[in-house]
Amino acid sequence: MIFSSKRADRVRTPRVLQRKTQSLYADDADGLERDVLNRKRLATQLARAIRDLAEETESAVVGLVGPWGSGKSSLLGQIETELFTSNWYIGYHNPWAYSDFAGSAAGFFASLRDAVPEDVLGKEWRAVVGEWVSKAAPLGAAGGVAGVDGSGAIGAVGAVITGDRSPAKLRESAAEGLSRIDHPVLMVLDDLDRLAPDELLYTFKLVRLLGRLPNVYYLLAYDEATLTDLLESTDLAGRGSGRAQQYLEKIIQVRLEVPPMLPEQQAALAQAAIDEICARRGITLTAGTNRRMQRMWRDCLSVYLDQPRSVKRLFTQVDATWPDVSGEVDFSDFVAMTFLRVFERPLLDVILEKRAEILQQPSAWSLKAHKESPQDRLARWKQQIADAEPRHPAAIEDLLAHLFLYIRGAKEGTQYVGSSYQEDVKQRMGVGTSEHFDRYVQVGVPESDLAESTVRTAAEELRDGRLGPATKELVQRMRADASPALSKLRREHRASPLRASSTLRLLASLYFSAMDQKSGPFGLSPDFSIISLSVDVLDQTEVSAASDLVESLAQSDSASLALAADITRVALRDSDTPHPWAERAKPAVANALSTAIRTLAGEPARSHPRLLSLLYSHFHLAQPGETRGLLWEAIDSGVWELREILGLLIPLGQASNGEDTWTSMGDFSEGTIEDMLGLDRVLDRLPEQPELLERHVTNQYFDGPVDADDLEARIECALTGLERVRARRGHEAEVASGGEATATGGDGDHEQGDS
Repeated sequence: MIFSSKRADRVRTPRVLQRKTQSLYADDADGLERDVLNRKRLATQLARAIRDLAEETESAVVGLVGPWGSGKSSLLGQIETELFTSNWYIGYHNPWAYSDFAGSAAGFFASLRDAVPEDVLGKEWRAVVGEWVSKAAPLGAAGGVAGVDGSGAIGAVGAVITGDRSPAKLRESAAEGLSRIDHPVLMVLDDLDRLAPDELLYTFKLVRLLGRLPNVYYLLAYDEATLTDLLESTDLAGRGSGRAQQYLEKIIQVRLEVPPMLPEQQAALAQAAIDEICARRGITLTAGTNRRMQRMWRDCLSVYLDQPRSVKRLFTQVDATWPDVSGEVDFSDFVAMTFLRVFERPLLDVILEKRAEILQQPSAWSLKAHKESPQDRLARWKQQIADAEPRHPAAIEDLLAHLFLYIRGAKEGTQYVGSSYQEDVKQRMGVGTSEHFDRYVQVGVPESDLAESTVRTAAEELRDGRLGPATKELVQRMRADASPALSKLRREHRASPLRASSTLRLLASLYFSAMDQKSGPFGLSPDFSIISLSVDVLDQTEVSAASDLVESLAQSDSASLALAADITRVALRDSDTPHPWAERAKPAVANALSTAIRTLAGEPARSHPRLLSLLYSHFHLAQPGETRGLLWEAIDSGVWELREILGLLIPLGQASNGEDTWTSMGDFSEGTIEDMLGLDRVLDRLPEQPELLERHVTNQYFDGPVDADDLEARIECALTGLERVRARRGHEAEVASGGEATATGGDGDHEQGDS
């Protein structure tokens, strides 16, 4: 078998990691721009220990012990540099490059030759070493290794038989040559814990065979626990016998340990990584983000990131994927979700499987879940976490509580539904909302999602009073699903007020389509969000300009009128906050509503699906009695039927049993009939229909599903309600009449008795 190795053309200098800048992506475990672990001081101490050792013995084997990822390779490089500056020769032997003892031995001497200048050892020494290696290895192994002179290998077998030059004699000659060199040699063997068991054994055999060569010192780097496991898997040591540790003690004369990171060093290394990411990606962390990062670090991340390599493993992944989500997610939540993806992938799979529950989406709602106590919920989630077998279940539980209010509520024995905490999560684009969750999972903005960058650009266009490409995309998205876009646009307004004129025109153009969008188990529509945003925008506008804009909207198309009426009505109903623009606009909006209602009175009432909304707005904005007058004017004209108006006054809503939802009719309201039409006048106009009382029970309409387009069912519900009113009034009249008769009869008898 022929082994090859790269020939060195000059004396080998210590390994130096070549990179444009020290960074997260350096080959060493803690290659950041500042020595946050103070490894330079440690390297100086360890190098001094090796130098002191060289003054006491002509050769020794030193072990540099530390867990995987503790920064051994980085520390080795610094130790090499320290010793090189003290005029040591440095050689590096990589046992990974060889598959058997012969090749490894030949490669070792090639590395030793590279470390010491040729004029120091001389060609004769190389020939002696070549012959020695050729006799210790199968024929041909040494000659294929660069740096070993195998010219004497052809006669090696004969020389051994005749006894001219035995391996022991040749070793003496090699040792004599090394004893005359002017400086000691450090041979570095790294990553022994990554070898296969047989590779490890012949590497140790090599060290034992070559040990005690004068002026040659060996620095072996490894994870002791892994090395012990490897040795115990061989026949040499055997498992559980303690012989593996004894064997190591025979090989290693001096044991140097990489100290564990102190808590402040852990935090400093993580902070250095975050600082580098922020500098490279132009990220400015808010005080809130820093606080969340500190809590996540304290409760979970510090438990896992206990070695320099684990810190780098997380933050290199964060840095590499951040450009895909920049400006679209919260930094602290993104770090946490990346951590789960890298270190506890099974837990991430649990979150994905339970996303509807953990995000408290309507689809996860059930009566059973609703009745579950926070304590029972926490116990159930503890078990789900345990089933995923994380390294540190309690730390993972704490991390999930930081990410999801649902888990936090279970831990704290409370509920966060509809709280300001949820709004905070949305505001910072946290993972704990349906609006942003998929961005963390997909590591980007899905096509179905509306990017924050698009909303930010659209907001700038609205502030400039123009309809740009981003605004057009925003409108297109809102026609399909307005709720997410409205939430984002509202956040933009809070950050920097939007221009009222352009924003309200945009919202008016979407108002009717938003009314038709239903979501959730109770069929909520986003038109309420449009009203709320419109009021907020107008409140940030000068009063006269705001009222003029509302009046202008009211004189525009039907959607603009509907929005103008609703925002004025809602603003005036808000007694906690003054809205002077609404008071000023109220008369003009009421007049516009009167004109619109009279226009609609030219066609049957049932042909106008939004008539009821206009009537309610008119009732609240116009003078008392005006709405009633408009309605009877249309009814008396013969175009609108009284029974149709009564049917329209029965509201529609959504009912649910926790599993299914359906459209249902709301309650019959005497007050509504009185306000809009006058109850007595309606009863006078309607014929008596006592048969309705026998056909229906009180809750029949609400409990059963109805067709939203079936006005006849709503008419029947209204007529039935009115018939109950008529019957009740009749009964009350009878009771009152009977009481008067009894009182009169009693007085007469009393008078006769007295007489």
